[in-house]
Amino acid sequence: MATHHHHSNRGSGLKYAIGITSAILIVELVGGVWTNSLALLSDAAHVFTDVIALLLSWFAMRISLKPATPTKTYGYHRSEILAALVNGVMLFAVSALILVEAYQRIQNPEQIKSLEMMAIAIVGLVANLLSAYYLRGNSANINLRAAMYHVLGDALASVGVIAGGVLIWWTGWYVIDPVISVVICGIIVIGGLGLVRESVNILMEGAPVGMDPNEVAETISGIEGVIGLHDLHLWCITPEIPSLSAHVLVDDIACSSADAIRDRINDAILGRFGIVHTTLQFEYSECGHNTVLCMQCSVIHKHEQNL
Repeated sequence: MATHHHHSNRGSGLKYAIGITSAILIVELVGGVWTNSLALLSDAAHVFTDVIALLLSWFAMRISLKPATPTKTYGYHRSEILAALVNGVMLFAVSALILVEAYQRIQNPEQIKSLEMMAIAIVGLVANLLSAYYLRGNSANINLRAAMYHVLGDALASVGVIAGGVLIWWTGWYVIDPVISVVICGIIVIGGLGLVRESVNILMEGAPVGMDPNEVAETISGIEGVIGLHDLHLWCITPEIPSLSAHVLVDDIACSSADAIRDRINDAILGRFGIVHTTLQFEYSECGHNTVLCMQCSVIHKHEQNL
């Protein structure tokens, strides 16, 4: 039951964040048009991608709680990863639009109501920090981590807009406004790149970030009763569910001994790498000749992995 409770907590934090962020979006859009500030409008665009990100996270979290079906044997966990990918790609499109407008405005700067621009950005900043407060403490979940980054990236952008407002008010250089919007685009693009990279790695069944397949192979090979190892696969369904499958070579032993070896392997890789989901296939060597072949085979496999 603990996990369910955890999920409902995360859900309520997300709901608050969605509400607050939607409010910031409206305020900054109206404010951007009113003060004629592209920096505010690009901050609003950033906030818009956030609202979408938060909605995707919320939707994906709801869906990932759905049980597995006969055709989708892993359930719907991957919907979160797809959501992150779509979101990342969308960030690039939004940035492109802002950059085109910024380019035109840098050439002919337009007049801006700098004090009002500052005031609205301050409201945005306070609201962002409130959202971040509701989302804190969920760093393991890719989705909520993405949501948190978005909100903090927003807070940073708001600080930039505030600084810009002060400078424009002080110096009267309206060109500062589109320059800040370009910087905000930079923040948006960096966020998008990270999301796309991580989600594509997962969809390509890449090894979990920070996990070295060679180390995993060595850990398993070093366990008592294991002679060799090949066909090692490491992937993750979501970053919270790393998985492993392997063919393990053992002596011709009773099934009960194989069970003991399996438990030792599972304990070792759970303890060291946190892998919960494993599929191990035991293979027996009937004669010495076969063992030598299989040992060579596992050495070759290891060699291939190193290449």
